[in-house]
Formats: sequence, structure tokens, C-alpha cells
Amino acid sequence: MLVIQGLKLGKTFATLSSELNVAEATAEVYGIDCLAARADLDHESVAKCLKVSKESFDVIKSEIMANEDKKLRTVWDNLGQLFSYNQIRFVLACLIRDYEL
Repeated sequence: MLVIQGLKLGKTFATLSSELNVAEATAEVYGIDCLAARADLDHESVAKCLKVSKESFDVIKSEIMANEDKKLRTVWDNLGQLFSYNQIRFVLACLIRDYEL
């Protein structure tokens, strides 16, 4: 469930994707973009929806920080394609907001 201002919306990305008539991955991108744009989303709830643990957050963050070209594809390749693009996008959004898990 996504949380805005401490309130449970009761909607998953799957539900939102159905309501918006878009792919679930697209609904995830919308949520991640809102987070990066300083929407009042609970990043820990988004992390749970995207299945990003503290350990995976730290691994992705380390690779992003070590990556010189800062390209999403390079980060994804360097991580052995173990994480989805949206999991990496989420960590990038958290870095923009100075959030940690």
C-alpha cells in the first residue's frame, strides 16, 4: 500500500495501473517520479511495494555512487541485472530527496 501524509491509500501499484489503464511498471514510474518531485509519499511504503530492502537499497546506492556515467542502463548492467529498473529509479529518487532506508 502506498502512504501519503501518513494515510494508507489502500492501493497497490497493480490497482493504480488498472485504474489508469497502464502497465504496472508505468504506475511504479509515476509513483517514483512523484517521490522525486517532492510529493508527500512515504518512501518506506514505496520501498515495500517495490520490494526494496535495506540491503538491496545499500547495494544499489553504492553502485549509483560509483558509476561515473550515471546512466541507468550502466547501473543495471553493473548490478548483474539483479534489480529492476524501477528499483534503481526508486533509489535514485531517494538520493534526490536525501532519504535512506
